[in-house]
Amino acid sequence: MLHQSITNERQNVLSYPVDLVDQEKAIHLIEQAWNHGQGMHVITINAEMIITAQNNSHLDRIIRRSDLVIADGAGVILALKLNGHHINRLPGIELAQYVLAQAATKSIPVSLIGGTTDTLNILYRTLPETYPGLKLVACHDGYFETQKEESIIKGISASGAALVLVAMGIPRQEYFIEHARKESNAVFIGIGGSFDIWSGAKNRAPAVLRNCHLEWLYRLICEPWRFQRMSAALPNFAWQIMVEFLKQRISQ
Repeated sequence: MLHQSITNERQNVLSYPVDLVDQEKAIHLIEQAWNHGQGMHVITINAEMIITAQNNSHLDRIIRRSDLVIADGAGVILALKLNGHHINRLPGIELAQYVLAQAATKSIPVSLIGGTTDTLNILYRTLPETYPGLKLVACHDGYFETQKEESIIKGISASGAALVLVAMGIPRQEYFIEHARKESNAVFIGIGGSFDIWSGAKNRAPAVLRNCHLEWLYRLICEPWRFQRMSAALPNFAWQIMVEFLKQRISQ
């Protein structure tokens, strides 16, 4: 397992770790893990995840022990900026695409966990077309019962996968990764609903909204069921950030 201080550029947002890395640095660190046969848990963190972790000790522990924490959400970027740290957002779906491209170039075996069987069937056909040379060695949908998890994890280990993309949503994908790392030295990345977008089942926000940090709004419009969760998490996160910022200014 790689040490928490892997980047030497770790800051905190509401006490949760965030590594100040760009795409190039993140890929370099992942390649280092492959080269040394070391496992890694990469988390792409946003405001919802932080608020969830504040009320979930299990998720809280996983985030704090993770090897690499990427700033995914616009709220996290803003919080860092208020503390004088300027960094570009690196969405999990984009990080995963960059990593898949490198895996294809280097013949790194890849496993996909999550989504539906139909979604995985599409990805099994289309991803190697998008990334020539990609080696998909183990795939399983995300709709399995708890008692089957152990056999899925053993399958990942037996396949020799060195990159495992887990798309089961927060916090379930983080729980799965925590268990899987006991059996495998792969690089694990939790990527939420990325499989649905890659398969064409859902559309990603237009670039103009992504560039304005409004991807969350597009998701809310397309998936109104998110409203209750987001309406509770986002204002809470913003309030905590502003209170922390004002306390720091007063103390100075």
